Amino acid sequence: MGALDGEDLAELHRVREYVAAALYAARDGKSPPPEAVEGINRAMAAAPLVRELVRDGGEGLVLVPRREGAPGVRLAALFAEDAAALLAGPAGGRVRACAAEECVMLFVPAHPSRRWCSPARCGNRARVARCYQRHRAD
Repeated sequence: MGALDGEDLAELHRVREYVAAALYAARDGKSPPPEAVEGINRAMAAAPLVRELVRDGGEGLVLVPRREGAPGVRLAALFAEDAAALLAGPAGGRVRACAAEECVMLFVPAHPSRRWCSPARCGNRARVARCYQRHRAD
């Protein structure tokens, strides 16, 4: 993909803000803000997906997806496309915020009772803190 420069990172940060606004709205059971949807759509349109016919090394042909543009624009388009697929799919309405106090992560739970973005990270910290509090009280 190539090295990313400051302009590429700025584009990724813009798309991240649009995606965050849309996901937080989904978490709250609301429609995403129109400017977030427009921003995600602009990012996808900036590096449209094209498919080209390429020889597969033998006698056959394969269809290969490709995007045009600067590395950051292509990466932002991929990010926006994945976010759009999440928001438009059945998992979009299941987005949750991690229950850990200092965590800002959002996630789609694999199980309805899941409370943390990562059982190994935030879940473990919560369990250790509860254990510490129980034993400290003794």
